[in-house]
Amino acid sequence: MTREVDVAIIGAGTAGLTAQEIVVEKTDNYVIIDDGPLGTTCARVGCMPSKALIAVADDFHKRLFFDEYGISGAKALRPVYSRIMARVRMLRDEFSGGVIHEMSPFMDKLIRKRARFIDPNTLDLGDERIRARRIIIATGSKPWIPERWQPYRDLIIDTDQFFELEDLPGKMAVFGLGPLGIELGQALHRLGVEIIAFSRRKTAGGLTDPDLQTYAFDHFSKEMNIKLGTADIRCKSESGVVVGCESGEWTVDRILLATGRRPNVQGLGLENLGVKLDDRGLPAFDPGTLQIKGLPVFLAGDVNGQKPILHEAADDGNIAGYNATADTTSCFKKRIPLTITFSSPDIAIAGLSHRELTDLGVEFVTGNASWEKLGRARMILGKASGIARIYADKKDGRLLGAELMAPAGEHMAHLLSWAIGAGLTAADALAMPFYHPVPEEALRSALGQILKQTDDPPPDTPLEFCRKSSS
Repeated sequence: MTREVDVAIIGAGTAGLTAQEIVVEKTDNYVIIDDGPLGTTCARVGCMPSKALIAVADDFHKRLFFDEYGISGAKALRPVYSRIMARVRMLRDEFSGGVIHEMSPFMDKLIRKRARFIDPNTLDLGDERIRARRIIIATGSKPWIPERWQPYRDLIIDTDQFFELEDLPGKMAVFGLGPLGIELGQALHRLGVEIIAFSRRKTAGGLTDPDLQTYAFDHFSKEMNIKLGTADIRCKSESGVVVGCESGEWTVDRILLATGRRPNVQGLGLENLGVKLDDRGLPAFDPGTLQIKGLPVFLAGDVNGQKPILHEAADDGNIAGYNATADTTSCFKKRIPLTITFSSPDIAIAGLSHRELTDLGVEFVTGNASWEKLGRARMILGKASGIARIYADKKDGRLLGAELMAPAGEHMAHLLSWAIGAGLTAADALAMPFYHPVPEEALRSALGQILKQTDDPPPDTPLEFCRKSSS
């Protein structure tokens, strides 16, 4: 049996559900195909449950400063891992349950089967086929375990499995210090789990600026036991598993694998599209339209391997949904890039990163900010750390990007990305108010440094003169 539809959406995650919102405005003849757990990656295994755990860990970490605050008795506090993880799962279920509830109006369009391409317009679902004018692939991403580590699979916890833990091990290795590795590793450490983390380079949280990479690595190394080198699994032991790198070996109970995710395309039959696939199994596509060249197929969200971030996936869903129902495809301009790692301090990149600016050959100047001695940061014990690097065009000081590691960095990254998107120069930004005492004050120093390095001379004062009235 073959069913004819206008649009088939493979995947009911953020990208797929956003695409549905656009598609349904143009046609009711569509289907969503998904055989996996519903509720989106973010709500089930990503940004939402991780923040629930981080909140508990950060609150528990504050006890270390209670004596200095003049509050006694904090040393008697103890975490109950089973209750902590139960609460995280409860919140996780609420988040994902809310997503599933929002799907209620179109549940009749949802097919709970696995789809496989027969050709660019036809999908095999096992006991039926779907023939669609346009197809959107929004199958997301999944953790990847190298083949050499498969014999230790029972001792490895990937990021999709982590929140299913009913208890936490006493000692855990963390492979990878990207956003998820640094977030979960620091949270577990603050809850009392003995952490040994591994990183191949001196960096953390996705930073690309060499000065910030070193600063972040050194900062987190003071809090956690971080080993510089290529992590490997050596053997099983009576008490767990032996892990190591160039500098030694350690025995841990479990391994948290946070070395990244890969596009979830296995078994989709993309080889039947008749186009070349790369080493990840992906075809080439236009990043502005998300269309696979010459085919009625679009790649949206984490599956396309561009930026695995919720708001980016939602934007992809908008683009794919629009183009899948339009007579001709349109190219869309993406928003100003913004990524945030919810470590302590926060790590963020707004606009173009140092690496991107360098690769593009842009002539830029850099302003530096520091929270090491900022009064407000010092008032809150444990917060007096962090630096930022703001990049601007050398000619006129127009803001291009920023990388930072700072207290309240999640908020400052938003302000900077908005300023970049609005085309503000350093002089424009300095004309805005900076309240005292707030962490944002440190940015003023960086913006002032930029002004002194640009080709245009800085203004005599950041304040504007009153306009004279004509009389």
